[in-house]
Amino acid sequence: MMNCSTLDELSHHFLSQLSVLIHAQQLSGASADDSFIQLVCNLNKSLDEIYKILKVMRHRVNEAKIQLGQNEELNNQLKTLAEQFQHALDNVPSRLSKLKPQHVVPVMPLQDSVDNRKMEPAVHSNECNYLRFLTVQEFESVPKYMKGRLTYDKVNHTVELLDKAYTEKYKILSQKKATLNDMNRKRCENYRSQEIKETKGVHFIVEKDITEFTSLKLDINARNILTILRHCGVIHEIRGGGHVRFGVV
Repeated sequence: MMNCSTLDELSHHFLSQLSVLIHAQQLSGASADDSFIQLVCNLNKSLDEIYKILKVMRHRVNEAKIQLGQNEELNNQLKTLAEQFQHALDNVPSRLSKLKPQHVVPVMPLQDSVDNRKMEPAVHSNECNYLRFLTVQEFESVPKYMKGRLTYDKVNHTVELLDKAYTEKYKILSQKKATLNDMNRKRCENYRSQEIKETKGVHFIVEKDITEFTSLKLDINARNILTILRHCGVIHEIRGGGHVRFGVV
């Protein structure tokens, strides 16, 4: 009021204050109106319903957030699993080895009566007759310094060649003495001379058998593979009498 500089401004100020007082008086008497009371009750009920709905919606939103997080985690796990399967598919070796059943094949001592007692290897279809292929796990467990650049397929290919040497040797020994030619008869004599106490009941070959019956060259790679096969328990060395024998484990 003190800021009013004219009568018109002072009049306008009083009229504004009067208008506020009139509205306040009207509202102060509204609580006595039944229709107003009913309206307030209805509004309160509506607000209660809205609060309940909001509470339910908040609960469902929280549940949806939790479910979304679980779905994202599952999706990440599925992606990781898919990548692992794809990696396995891309790196399947050309040959999957099968473990040879634990079956002991008795070996008869090399005597003159060998023609009456055949020594035949147990034959397993799609497998070697004497040796067994390395599994992927066995190959991967071989120390890096021992493997060098050798591959899983290269090692098992050498196993096939070595098994051929065993097969050819004991094929000759299984024949009747009368049916042997001069070369095989001399071979049998050499086989007998190679036998010692430690070879009893053991199938074995020497380096000469490998070079005679296979195309395998006993270079540094071949000798590394023999070391790997000894490390994995496929063969073992039997020394003595000037020979290095490779016995089947």
